[in-house]
Amino acid sequence: MKKIALIGALALCLGFTSCDGYEEPNAPAQSNPQDAILEANGLSFTADATTASETVDLAKLNDEGQVIKLATLDLTQPFPADYELKLVAQVAKSNDFSPVQEIPCAINGNSVEISPDDMQGAFLKIHGKAPDAKDVHVRLAAYAVNGTSEGRIGDPDFFYGPFTMHVLPFPSNVVIEEAYYLIGTACDWTMTNAIKFNHGEGSPYDNPVFTLSVDITADQAAAGWWWKIVPESTFVTGDWADGPNSQFGVEENGDNSLEGMLMAKTEDFEPGAGCIVEEGQYLLTINMLDGTYEFTEYVPFLYTPGDSNGWNQTASQLLFTSDGAQYQGFVYLTGGFKFTNAPDWNHINYGDGGEAGVLSNDGGAGNLSVDAAGLYYATANTAALTYALTQVTTFGVIGDATPNGWDASTALTPSEDFLTWTGEIDFSGTGEFKFRANDAWDINLGGDLSDLTQDGANIATPGAGTYVVTLMFNELPYSATVVKK
Repeated sequence: MKKIALIGALALCLGFTSCDGYEEPNAPAQSNPQDAILEANGLSFTADATTASETVDLAKLNDEGQVIKLATLDLTQPFPADYELKLVAQVAKSNDFSPVQEIPCAINGNSVEISPDDMQGAFLKIHGKAPDAKDVHVRLAAYAVNGTSEGRIGDPDFFYGPFTMHVLPFPSNVVIEEAYYLIGTACDWTMTNAIKFNHGEGSPYDNPVFTLSVDITADQAAAGWWWKIVPESTFVTGDWADGPNSQFGVEENGDNSLEGMLMAKTEDFEPGAGCIVEEGQYLLTINMLDGTYEFTEYVPFLYTPGDSNGWNQTASQLLFTSDGAQYQGFVYLTGGFKFTNAPDWNHINYGDGGEAGVLSNDGGAGNLSVDAAGLYYATANTAALTYALTQVTTFGVIGDATPNGWDASTALTPSEDFLTWTGEIDFSGTGEFKFRANDAWDINLGGDLSDLTQDGANIATPGAGTYVVTLMFNELPYSATVVKK
């Protein structure tokens, strides 16, 4: 049996709160602190050996009508009369317990227990919807309850534990694979040449949206541009596979709809192939959780109207894309702003989705905002409706052709709007260099000076001497000039 370490063994005061909200008029101030009702070291817990050493299978426990046995309670001093012990389990993804989900505990004799359903709910919030087993960190908060009042045993930062359990959540009702592929006219129906969809960050259960840019010529549209979807498990066979969910299509063969439900192969049903008859460049978006598909117009840029540019799309910086769904770019922001997919307000605009990093394409959604004015590296996924902002506080030149080598950047000085950065750099006669932000490698630019790209290749030295380097973000593509003094 594994003993849960106590965080402290000193006597800690037990404070009380009333649940009825009543305040006595002109109540006299309390002049003496209340004595401790129960010392924190009056309780101890021993982790359940099975729970601590074996995978906790929530579905199996639920099917058998069992509970999760967390620990055995040992009351090492008498519990105060007229009080009941209440235990709350805090569970978290990591052992720093930030953030946490709370689960009520049942005390059965001296056994501390929680229900599989409660653990499932907490698991989904800390780990997401992927149905594979993961570690869950647990600690216990104890309370003494008397009627409508309860007091924490120990101060608010005192917990028993922590310990770790390996939890297998309930299986998902939907199987979502890591990758999906387009097959049809675009690859001459050859499985080995099927085209892989793009996917953003995170588990496909938490982000079930996959996207692909497709070009349909006038000739292809006239003949019919045919398509189906296959999962990775089918693609790796190199040929069509049999079995449930081995391919996806439409209910009726030849359906030319630009959006609809994705139909999966079953034991007694094989989906038909879709057939697009309108030419154009499209973004094909599939949602494997909802089982939907949609062909929408490919949008090459997002505009960033806001306080920094008078809410004028044509005066704003642009985010660009290589796949029609995931956009990126440098933007000067002050206060509020939005993303729009056209240089006007008549198309789609993206605002606050109500949660950090979440977008809404409801035209009435609130503005996005930044706390500090400055240059930001912005990313947005219009299919998954997510975005992220990283403020750029420094930009510099780094490499073995620069004064500090690859160890440190040589700083450039920004313009007032942070869209132009300049500096004098002493280059050596050999070696290479790149541009990077915030003295880190998360944001770095390389490649051709006239077309700088994120994670681009190293740039060859211009030759020995002092050069005026100018890095520019005021238009696309991003560029830099290196002029010898």
